[in-house]
Amino acid sequence: MESSLTFLLLPVGFPGEVLVTLARRAREAMPVPSLWLASTDPLEPPIEAYSWERMQFDAEKVNEHIHSVLYDYVREGIRIIGVVDADGYIPGFNFVFGLASTALGVATVYTRRLKTGGNGLYTERLLKEVLHEAGHLLGLDHCSNRECVMSFSRSVEEVDRKAPLFCSSCKAKLVLKYGSRGQ
Repeated sequence: MESSLTFLLLPVGFPGEVLVTLARRAREAMPVPSLWLASTDPLEPPIEAYSWERMQFDAEKVNEHIHSVLYDYVREGIRIIGVVDADGYIPGFNFVFGLASTALGVATVYTRRLKTGGNGLYTERLLKEVLHEAGHLLGLDHCSNRECVMSFSRSVEEVDRKAPLFCSSCKAKLVLKYGSRGQ
């Protein structure tokens, strides 16, 4: 079992004060022992990752950029989740809510499509997608349980439908690999 899981929430393209509360809530929702840090110092997204045709960022290129800038953190085992104040895509998809690059130890969550509705709804959606990408960074695949945070979301309505929690099956996989918070 891994002894310490550390996540850093990184604002990309906006001031990150909202991430402090998000880090606390993510730690509370994570079924395994983990430390969640939040940077309030934003990283600018790489302009070369922006598609002017699509008006979106290439999520793979953004992840690679974050990895290169914060390599020393990743080398120490810290998993980075960039929260990008923009829209993102990967080839073959019109958009993505997020992308985990497990080999890099980096994931990103894209906020543009999560911002419909009130601020409370946006924060809840953001929490769900951060937990989803954290799950991928910890080795979880998509889950067929539509209420599990690891369920794949094709629309914001599907994000709203899932809970900000791991289902019993996904939770068991994490606890088996990383131990439970009670240990």
